[in-house]
Amino acid sequence: MKLRSIFIVAGIVLASNSLYAQYTSDVLRFSQPELGTTSRFKGLGGAQTALGGDVSSLSGNPAGLGFFTKSEFTFTPEFNNFKTGSEYLGNNLSDKKSKAGINQVGLVFYSPKNKSKGSNLNDGWVSVNFGVAYNKTNNFNQNITYGGRNTKSSMADYFANIAGTTPEASLASGSLEKMAYDNFLIEYDPAGYFPTTALNNNQQNIITRSGSQSEVNIGMAGNYGNKLYLGLSLGLTNVNYNSDIAFSENGNNLTFAGQDPVFVNGTYSLNYNSIQQTRGNGINAKLGVIYKPVNELRLGLSLITPTWYSLTDNFSENLNTRFKRADGTNVPEYTNPLSNYNSEYTLRTPYRVNGGIAYILGNSGLITADAEYVDYSSIYFSSNFSNETINTNRDIQALYKGNFNYRAGLEFKLVNQFMIRGGYSYSGSPYKNLDFTTQAYSGGLGYRFDNYYLDVTYRHTKWDSTNSPYTISADYPDYSFTGAGPTANLKNTADNVFLTFGVRF
Repeated sequence: MKLRSIFIVAGIVLASNSLYAQYTSDVLRFSQPELGTTSRFKGLGGAQTALGGDVSSLSGNPAGLGFFTKSEFTFTPEFNNFKTGSEYLGNNLSDKKSKAGINQVGLVFYSPKNKSKGSNLNDGWVSVNFGVAYNKTNNFNQNITYGGRNTKSSMADYFANIAGTTPEASLASGSLEKMAYDNFLIEYDPAGYFPTTALNNNQQNIITRSGSQSEVNIGMAGNYGNKLYLGLSLGLTNVNYNSDIAFSENGNNLTFAGQDPVFVNGTYSLNYNSIQQTRGNGINAKLGVIYKPVNELRLGLSLITPTWYSLTDNFSENLNTRFKRADGTNVPEYTNPLSNYNSEYTLRTPYRVNGGIAYILGNSGLITADAEYVDYSSIYFSSNFSNETINTNRDIQALYKGNFNYRAGLEFKLVNQFMIRGGYSYSGSPYKNLDFTTQAYSGGLGYRFDNYYLDVTYRHTKWDSTNSPYTISADYPDYSFTGAGPTANLKNTADNVFLTFGVRF
């Protein structure tokens, strides 16, 4: 995201002093969609590669469309509740956000092959089915709040760091370092810039995220002899991501030689605000096969190509500061208009390979499991600025790696066409040196009546992450700063409810 950092890539970092901001966090965020599924497959932990017979197959393994023996329509609304607990500088806070929406809509057309009367229906092509579906594949809605007393650094240290040794007259108009200098938060001497703020300041960061990734898949699959199923689909993807940041800090002014008497022994309060909007579209393809060596056993394999995105980033920021004199009287506020940075870039996300196995327990239920490999080091970023392209791809190679994800689920049939389901999924860490895994537990119920059905699933997901309001490079002069910058440790949970209504015709 803008306000990006190669140090804490799992969070937001204020580092947008020019258009050449690091995009390392965003490219990972947009490269981690989940497979779009109905409530039934969500209840099975998303393990669908070998199962088939659900419109979800368009998103994971399109060969599963070959199992349909009727046309089908599905619709899945959702309710989501996201919670984030933070620990920052020894202080604990929490925040949450809830939102309802549409998770999935799909339609499959069953198209049997005409065979002469009396012929063996298991010979040759049995059917070629077609489908189209919309799926929400990533939900960005989240509120994050953290704050505490900082005894080691101030955001003004960050401003001084990015200003470097550039003379005051040469600071770029509208840049963050120019705003800080005009706000008297940093001063210049022959060795470079230094902060005018003292330690033991109070900091708070409020982050509001919204938006989603989604995908429309159009595909087809063939059933050969009720043994072999082959399918392919084309995915048209969309990114709609928003991030608003409100960082505040207050404390005492630093006393130094030559300081304006107005600020001696006074206090300050700074407010940094930023708005990011990322929009764009992409395209990918999915190929899959399912084979039944015996009727009870299904083996599946699918390949999801990289998604090729074209994205536009609109980013704006400003900095405002208030001072109080030692006698408590106010100094007029220093304000700055919003500075806007707009850029366009392309992104190639990783390829994904899925293998799965499913065992059908007669009329009693089924067991299904998947393993997926994703190589996040294969992400590729490209913009019109060569330095931005080189630096971002260098950081991707340095930070990310390939990992395995696992999914498993059980379904048992009860009396009167009722079904009960349970599932689990584990996503490995994409980082080379950080252990940020994601685990999800799901459970659900299903009911079939005539050509209609209802499925409901509850899913609980948890993962850890970090977030830094700013980072400071190791070569920053040690006026008051010790360390790379403060970091918030975040514990995230998502509680989701999905309800699918389906009709066969």
